[in-house]
Amino acid sequence: MKNILVAIDDIENTTPASPLIQQSVTLARAFSSKVWLVHVVPQPGLTPFTVPRELLRGQAASELHHEHKAIQQLTRYLRDSGLDATALLVEGMTVKTILKEAARLDADLIVVKSHRHSLLYRALLDGAGERLLNESSRPVLFVPEQREAVAERPGDTEVGNRHSQRGK
Repeated sequence: MKNILVAIDDIENTTPASPLIQQSVTLARAFSSKVWLVHVVPQPGLTPFTVPRELLRGQAASELHHEHKAIQQLTRYLRDSGLDATALLVEGMTVKTILKEAARLDADLIVVKSHRHSLLYRALLDGAGERLLNESSRPVLFVPEQREAVAERPGDTEVGNRHSQRGK
């Protein structure tokens, strides 16, 4: 396994301690792989008629700068850990862009964070992970998010949290 593409969707909450990054480090070390951190940003759309274009351009540039800095910090961590790593901030539609980059980089594996949502949420809003799995000709590894992050989401009940911890 020469190339591992790690798709990061939530750059703000992805840290070196995140399961996504830690699992990627473990895999890259085990197989002496190069790690490609990829964060897809949406293409700028049309400007709403009530918002000055210059304001949106400045805000988008600021956000891109922040995201670029965050992915570079993660890449620096991987390099400091002795891994060959490169960061890519790519503009486009998420699934299509990840698949395109995986093909371009000849990725042997795509690693993504799995999200824990209710069945209703998945049925109505979420489909990126499923589409990635269905459309990819390459293996996809879903890494579960941290249990603490799941328990802190609004809507989780104390009873539900206690019940899920009883089985440990």
